[in-house]
Amino acid sequence: MKKKSVRKKERYRVKKTALWGVTLLLSAAVYAGAYVLFTDPLVSLFTALILLVPVSFKVRRELERRYEKVMRKEFVSCLVSISGALSSGVRLEQAITEIAASESSEFARIRPEFVRMSKLIQLNLPAEKAFSELSERVPVPDIKLFSQALDYAVPSGVNLIELTRMFSSSMRIRNDVEAEISKSLNLPKYNNRIVTAMPFFMIALMRLTASDYLSGLDRGIGNIVKLIVALLIIGAVVLGELLGNIRYAE
Repeated sequence: MKKKSVRKKERYRVKKTALWGVTLLLSAAVYAGAYVLFTDPLVSLFTALILLVPVSFKVRRELERRYEKVMRKEFVSCLVSISGALSSGVRLEQAITEIAASESSEFARIRPEFVRMSKLIQLNLPAEKAFSELSERVPVPDIKLFSQALDYAVPSGVNLIELTRMFSSSMRIRNDVEAEISKSLNLPKYNNRIVTAMPFFMIALMRLTASDYLSGLDRGIGNIVKLIVALLIIGAVVLGELLGNIRYAE
């Protein structure tokens, strides 16, 4: 159990660096936007701190989604390579070793895991157990599903060539569908972000060029108006993210 917790820590070490880097960058953008709107450092800091948790949650989810997408895409390439090797008469263990020794960019992110699998196989661990260990280290549902299928297939004498072809084909279809969904949503997402950022840009421009026009917004009921505007912008951001959160059905 202790060994498993160490593996999880190693897997997320680099991801945490990216997580906090992007989170701090977005928090700085929130601070800048709030300062443009309210011209008060304390209010801007308070706003950035309040939004720190949802921003970090969003960044974490996006990084994990991209990680899963990359690993799933490379795993499909691995299955295609394994299927070809099996068709030529190579054993599954040898096919894994070939991927571990390959320098192809198709396996750049997942290759270290296959190197580890190859070493485990050299220690007489069965190939299906090596895939099971891979599914624990790489938290991608498709990899876990293939590992479970392999656990059943090897003792039952199922045709491994057909199994790998079936999985690679279904995973490739899913990747293509998700790519098409992402392509269709990219333009609306960017439009939403531009429209969201435009009020801050216009207010900042007016403060630099004609600050007298905004003097009425910096006192009395103007602060209430700015607060309502800020809440509406936050609502627009949340609504835009929810409407654009379309995923491939499992």
